[in-house]
Amino acid sequence: MTKGELSKNKIIGAAGDLFWRNGYTKTGINEILKATGLPKGSFYFYFKKKSEVAEAVLQYYGSRITGLLRAVAEASDCWESFCDSFMAVFQEKLADKKYYGCPLAVVGMEVAFQEDRLSACYHQALDEMREIFTQVLRRDGIAEEQLEETAALCLAVYEGNLVLYRISKDQDMMRRMNRQLKKIAGNRT
Repeated sequence: MTKGELSKNKIIGAAGDLFWRNGYTKTGINEILKATGLPKGSFYFYFKKKSEVAEAVLQYYGSRITGLLRAVAEASDCWESFCDSFMAVFQEKLADKKYYGCPLAVVGMEVAFQEDRLSACYHQALDEMREIFTQVLRRDGIAEEQLEETAALCLAVYEGNLVLYRISKDQDMMRRMNRQLKKIAGNRT
């Protein structure tokens, strides 16, 4: 990576962390720069406005989460092992108790109404997640006519429980999500 790419990634990482912790609207450009230690000109060299860095943050979180889910999906032989494996990853990441909820959902829900471009970026990441769920469910033997609906329901349960976890800070929400996801895929009518 070049020095410029490192600086840009530093801005995206700091902005993402601050957006996740404090919210998009409560985070200013100066706060992002303070977290990076970079001069103000660095921000404006890469981004014209805060919404552009928000788009980069959504892409960053989207690729990280879908990359993680893809890796877990490839290593899993069935839906149940997929659920258990990504739950183990979550439990590991939640051990520090600094952040709660899905960063993609937290940032995405807040910025989705700011600009259509941001909404589209958030929606694309959710579609990729739903597609990963579809692939694992297909491998697990869910009937083709039930796949799309089941994957969409799994995505809703996944994101909904992560939002509830953010609100409550109760790790039981994560265990509940795991049980619910397994139950959805187990109901093959």
